[in-house]
Amino acid sequence: MAKPRIFFATNRNYLPDNKLAVFGGQFNPDGIGALRFGQAELDDQGKLVQPVFVYPDPKKKDADNPPPGTGSRAFLDDLRIAMRDGCTDTLIFIHGFNVSFVAALEAGGALASEITIGGKPINVVVFSWPSDGKMIPYMSYYSDREDARTCGAALARTYLKLYDFMVGLKPKDYCDQSLHLLAHSMGNYVLRNGLQALIAKDPTKLVRMFKEIVLAAPDEDDDAFDTDQKLRLLPGLCRRLTVYYNQNDRALLISDKTKGNPDRLGSDGPRMLDLLPKKVFVVDCGRVAGAGDPMIQHSYYIHCQPVSADLQATLGGVPPDSIVNRDVIRAERAYRIRN
Repeated sequence: MAKPRIFFATNRNYLPDNKLAVFGGQFNPDGIGALRFGQAELDDQGKLVQPVFVYPDPKKKDADNPPPGTGSRAFLDDLRIAMRDGCTDTLIFIHGFNVSFVAALEAGGALASEITIGGKPINVVVFSWPSDGKMIPYMSYYSDREDARTCGAALARTYLKLYDFMVGLKPKDYCDQSLHLLAHSMGNYVLRNGLQALIAKDPTKLVRMFKEIVLAAPDEDDDAFDTDQKLRLLPGLCRRLTVYYNQNDRALLISDKTKGNPDRLGSDGPRMLDLLPKKVFVVDCGRVAGAGDPMIQHSYYIHCQPVSADLQATLGGVPPDSIVNRDVIRAERAYRIRN
C-alpha cells in the first residue's frame, strides 16, 4: 500500500531555519489569520521526515493572482490531483490542546495509516493552530483555549479558500472523491469559533462541503447543539455528523471540574439527545477508549482498533445502525462500541 500523503495548513509562525520544528507555537507574525501551506512525509514508524515542504508565499502584490506553485492555490490543486489520481478521499483534521506542529503531523499520519476507504488510504490535511505543545497545568490550558478562540478566523479563511477553489473548478477537473472533517478535543472549540467567524463573514457559503464530520472527545459544552452561537448550524456543512464521547475521559474531567467549564460534550455526550439536529449521531467509546490511551483515555481516536474500525466505517458512509460492533442505546440516534 502506498504511503498516505500528509498535507497541512497552519497559522503558526514559520521557522525556516529550524529544520526540526519548522513551525512554532506562536501565531504567524503577519496576523492571526495568515496561513502557510505544505506537505510532509512520515517514515514507517510514523515519525516526521525532514525536510518539510512549505509552499512559497505569494507576495502581497500578487495576492489576487498568485504565481503558479505558490500559496493555497498550488496546495489545493496538488490535493485535488492526489485525490483524483489515487481515487482517495481526504480527511481534514483539527488537533487539540497541548500539541506541537510535529506532533500534529504525526497524529495525522496515524489517522492516515489506520483508516482506509474502499481499500485505499485516505489523504489527511492537518489544520495546525498554535497550541503550546507544553504540559504546564492551568497556564497552558488557558493559553491554548484563548488561542483556540482566536484561531476561528484562520479556520474560516481556510474554509473560504477551499470553497472558492471548488466553486472555480471546471467539470473536467473534478476528482469525484469526498472530503471529511475530524476535530479532536479543543480542536472542536477551534471549529466552533471557525463556524461563527464564517457565519459572520458570509453565511451564504455555509454549504454541504463535507460528507462526514466527526467530533472526537470534544472539549466543548454539552449544550453545543442547542444554540446557533455554538454548533447547532454545523450539520449544515455535512451529510452526517458523529460525536465520539467517553465518560472516563480524564482530560475532560479536569476541564469540567477544575477549569470552570460546563459539562463537556466529549464526556457524556449532548445534554438533550432528543433535540439534536437529525443529522447528528452519538457513539459511546467508554468500553474501548482505554485500549488506545490507557492513562488519560482522551486520544482514543488513534491507536485504538475498535474506534479506528468504527471511524473507518463512518467515513465510508456505512449507515449508523449497520456498523458492526455497536450496541444500540437509542434507535437511530445513539450507539455504544462493544468490547
